[in-house]
Amino acid sequence: MNPRRQLDILTPVVRLRERRVEVARLEAAAARDALAVAEDALAAREGAIAVHDAALARLDAWFAEGLSGSAAMVETALARRDMVVEARACDVEQRDQERVAVQLAREDLDVALRALVRAQGRFEAMSGQRDRARSALLSLRDERQQQEIEDLPVRSAAR
Repeated sequence: MNPRRQLDILTPVVRLRERRVEVARLEAAAARDALAVAEDALAAREGAIAVHDAALARLDAWFAEGLSGSAAMVETALARRDMVVEARACDVEQRDQERVAVQLAREDLDVALRALVRAQGRFEAMSGQRDRARSALLSLRDERQQQEIEDLPVRSAAR
């Protein structure tokens, strides 16, 4: 196949590969953003659990000091402690789900990055082939021009 034909065939292929690289970049960026959102949610959940732990520590410290106060106050503190324990248990369960979400987001990012690397490799391979075809075409033109230059004195002498 001559270099002109190769160049004509490879140019649209290179454009297609370039678009695929851009799509893969966008998908990788979206996966990176999704991972950041999942990690932020997990961090927020960890913070909520820490707040619950602090509230439980305060309530437990109050109970440890000796139950000073009315029975209603003690009942309220016990009810409050039960609510904090339930909220903490709920947050721990949600934290476990968010850890799974973070792991899935990391896996999605890994897949997206591998796809990006693969797309870039294919683009570079096709781009290299196109560049070689372009170089071969330019080389043929240079040879033709050189031949024409060399043939000029011969043609002039023949007249």
